[in-house]
Amino acid sequence: MKHGKKKTVKKSRQGSPKVTESIPLDLKDKPKGRKKSHQVTVDPIDETALGFSISLKDDHVKKRHSLRISVKGLKVFIPRLKKSFEVSDISPTGLGFKFEKPRIKGGVKLEMDIVLEGKKEAVGVLCKVMRHERGNVGCAFVELDRAQDDAVHKIVLIGQKQQAERKKAKKDAEFKIPT
Repeated sequence: MKHGKKKTVKKSRQGSPKVTESIPLDLKDKPKGRKKSHQVTVDPIDETALGFSISLKDDHVKKRHSLRISVKGLKVFIPRLKKSFEVSDISPTGLGFKFEKPRIKGGVKLEMDIVLEGKKEAVGVLCKVMRHERGNVGCAFVELDRAQDDAVHKIVLIGQKQQAERKKAKKDAEFKIPT
């Protein structure tokens, strides 16, 4: 079937008829959907051409995965050390507790019970020591079961509420009536 030119008549605003030609389009040739993306490759930056470079020591470039919160009345009992220690901060991924001597090496796994205001919230929590510096031991939780994970998140939520109350109290104490 051949496509011919059709003549259509349109009336202009002034009343005189205007003749225009319309050409039918073959839509099969037109691409459908989005345009395909093209992969772009870039050469590495030439630091000598820039005139400067930045380098960081690898041991100091560690990203924290979660925000740490301090919780009043939170302690850990470590059966291996037969002692309870005050928790300095906790997050969903780990905790820090105050401990001076002897030094605990990084990579050591400790089993601990998390105690909030005298009540055991999580029992048998396995932690891996990540650091021990300036009287604080930083640990990352290892393979928490569902009950332990829920207990940790509950404690973090309590800590966030306490933090919000502290901020509100500080703001109220610093508030001055405008004169």
